[in-house]
Amino acid sequence: MNSTVKSYIQLVKLRLTVSVVATSAFGYILACKINEPEIWTMAFQWKQFAGVLLGGLFIVFASNGLNQLIERDNDGKMQRTNQRPVVAGDIPAAHARIFSWACFALGVMLLAFTTNFTSTLLGIVSFGLYVFVYTPMKGMSPLAVMVGAVPGALPPLIGYTALTGRINEPGMILFLVQFFWQFPHFWAIAWLLHDDYQKAGYWLLPSGGGRDKKSAYQILIYTVLLVLISLMPVYYHHVSTLGLALLLPLGLFIIWRAFRLFKTLEIREAKKLLYTSLAYTPLVFLTYILF
Repeated sequence: MNSTVKSYIQLVKLRLTVSVVATSAFGYILACKINEPEIWTMAFQWKQFAGVLLGGLFIVFASNGLNQLIERDNDGKMQRTNQRPVVAGDIPAAHARIFSWACFALGVMLLAFTTNFTSTLLGIVSFGLYVFVYTPMKGMSPLAVMVGAVPGALPPLIGYTALTGRINEPGMILFLVQFFWQFPHFWAIAWLLHDDYQKAGYWLLPSGGGRDKKSAYQILIYTVLLVLISLMPVYYHHVSTLGLALLLPLGLFIIWRAFRLFKTLEIREAKKLLYTSLAYTPLVFLTYILF
């Protein structure tokens, strides 16, 4: 593969982008199921679905590109990021800026022409919060993780509202599941990379003590909240009893992983929690769709 293409793939963080945009696909399909439970496939529109995916894809491309552009000085201080294309000079800063803004414009147009005002506005809000609030806030406060969780939780809601045109109870549940999922997920990453983050002045763990009991306790509490919110569709009869039988062991397992981190404070337990979190939301959303 051409080295320039590889550099742009790194700039937009293609694998991460695909995983984020996949949640908008779940949101759209769930909207079809919840609003047309008997014949939900008739509510499904390929043009609208493609617009959600491609529009979201380009907006996340833009967010990641401008994030790397803004953070290029700090990225150069960390081992994990010092070979990113803007830092390494593989992509000139001006080119990265033009490319990112072009992706943003294309993403907004795709959402606007294929979905509705609500989804398009949420896409713009997600971009703005990530680039202009979360990114500069990372070097100022650990609360950046909480702020960054908002744009991170919007893709499934964007997918949901693409069909419904409004934000209602099921859409908010999807948003909250994705919102609370990010705390065990990103704090597990911050636990693993704490020393590297410190080189750039980032403090992303919730406690001022770093890898301590206070941080681990908050990770555990937010994991419990995640699991409780994940069960809400059962209470509102959007998911069957069989779905509950699948959601409960999933929830108990991720709580167990968070508890193990709290007990041991070991890096290997943070890694196990991270891997568990990667599987958690896809399995939860699949359960919502299938049951």
